[in-house]
Amino acid sequence: MQASSAPVSVKKKVGSALVIMGKSGAGKTSMRSLIFSNYTANDTRRLGATIDVEHSTVQFMGDLNLNIWDCGGQHKYLDNYLNEQKENIFGNVEVLIYVFDLETTNRESEYKLYDECLHNLEAYSRDAKVYCLVHKIDKVAEDQKEATVESYRRALAKRSELFQPGVYGTSIWDHTLYRAWSQIVYTLVPNMAVIKQHLMNFCRLTDAAEVVLFERATFLVVCCTAAGGGDEDAITSKYMGVSQVIKMYRNMCLQCQSPFRDIQVRNKHYTLFIEPFTKSTYILVITVDPEIEPAVTKANIDAAKNHFIKLAD
Repeated sequence: MQASSAPVSVKKKVGSALVIMGKSGAGKTSMRSLIFSNYTANDTRRLGATIDVEHSTVQFMGDLNLNIWDCGGQHKYLDNYLNEQKENIFGNVEVLIYVFDLETTNRESEYKLYDECLHNLEAYSRDAKVYCLVHKIDKVAEDQKEATVESYRRALAKRSELFQPGVYGTSIWDHTLYRAWSQIVYTLVPNMAVIKQHLMNFCRLTDAAEVVLFERATFLVVCCTAAGGGDEDAITSKYMGVSQVIKMYRNMCLQCQSPFRDIQVRNKHYTLFIEPFTKSTYILVITVDPEIEPAVTKANIDAAKNHFIKLAD
């Protein structure tokens, strides 16, 4: 269906927003559908171009409502966002996510559009956080991926003194998209430091090796901890892959009309639990001490639920 050429009228924003911006075909709607609407990567092939602005409100971690504005990337819409509708689009923004398309043939035009977005953001939402997703990173050879993202990171760091963006390489075909979005939503949960401290206490008191908290609907990693500290980045990266696999498995269960509930794995190396925890989270607990009976770990998880409900929901 062809879009009308009539002037675009964007709905008035209510509350703080997470705005997704980028040129047409960059993959904005695909990633949003994958994270928040239980699409698979193959399912996103059915999606058409976004017309105007698609609004959605997603409940995340209990009372946190993500007011998502997915902005169509066709030229006439971008021109409207940056001029006639700039106060409405860029006013009261909590997070701006700019999606760079690695398949673009004109990176400078992408940078110019990004600069215009930051100019408007500086005028109307100076306290907003900015994230740049270098998307379709799967198109780049494995040994060139980090260098490619780093080249964007250096270029973007020079383009604004006020906004220093988090820059991530992403693809709908692997865990990189989950990693980026987990980092983004991590900054939006107001009491995250308290939740993390209590998760560390739970890990210590139960003699767990690793503990991870997932958001229930998206299965994004909320926070994680390990006995003795450990390399948090390595732990987080590991569980981004788990996040993607569990979400795919859960979707398969739903297709078979057999809703996913929990997982328990026990072998000579470790015992793993993935359990519903609070109304908005799942918890993953790994123990490596063979003396710890699974029933004890399960009882510890159940005993901690009410305490975490007060923190996370």
